[in-house]
Amino acid sequence: MRKITCFILLVFTTFFSYSQIKEFGLFAGGTYYIGDLNRVHATQQDFALGGVYKKDMPNNRVSLRFQLMYTQVKSSDYNSGISQQINRNLSFRTSVIEFGPVVEVDFFPFVPGQNNPEKGSYGTPYFFGGINYMRMNPKTKYNGEWVELQPLGTEGQETSFNLQKKYSLNQIVIPFGIGVKVNLSHHSSLSFEYGMRKTFTDYLDDVSGLYPDLNKLQAESGPLAAELSDRSFNPEGINQSSYGLQRGNSTDKDWYMVSGIVLTYEFFNDSSCPKW
Repeated sequence: MRKITCFILLVFTTFFSYSQIKEFGLFAGGTYYIGDLNRVHATQQDFALGGVYKKDMPNNRVSLRFQLMYTQVKSSDYNSGISQQINRNLSFRTSVIEFGPVVEVDFFPFVPGQNNPEKGSYGTPYFFGGINYMRMNPKTKYNGEWVELQPLGTEGQETSFNLQKKYSLNQIVIPFGIGVKVNLSHHSSLSFEYGMRKTFTDYLDDVSGLYPDLNKLQAESGPLAAELSDRSFNPEGINQSSYGLQRGNSTDKDWYMVSGIVLTYEFFNDSSCPKW
């Protein structure tokens, strides 16, 4: 994690060493997650907000951008429409803070400030990718309050019967996607983009492996951990227990998607960047 953070900071310093034009902007849009509690794209959405700082390379095809984003990701078995999931009855919500460098590569040359649609370099599709840091904190609602799940070890983490460490709330995420941008004026541009976030954790939703022995979990981690570990209406195992059954699928890592608009303002001297 420390090496990745140093890499992100190193890339960020290059923003000040190269390029012609500096851009500052705001992002607004929506987000949804794909994982153990949701398998259907574009459902159970929430909001995403952020800020970007961008520097455009002299070749008019590549931009380096540093982004800071705040998103809310949520899902509930109840909203899945699948009877087995509804019976499992798990739900979560997490805020995600994401920041780091992203490289934009334009399909066609793009010149910020060229706002005449009859001339070239007015707008272009683009794709982007990068390596970002992510901070998550999954919670669930219990008795009207939002309860943090990671400290509880709902799958028995860090107990005598499960030596697995509790998952880290700090993660690396790979953002990538596509978009299209156009110049609105001599100093402002508007982008529409859709991005996917590849995570390296299966615990964005606090669900991954098997149901633990609730009696042992209660004895070692407390009654709340046991209560939130298995919230199913009708346990499907023997003796009205889910012990040893699949709680989630540990082979699939979680993803979240972010889409929206980016409005940026370019800082340059009119004499150094003509409108053409």
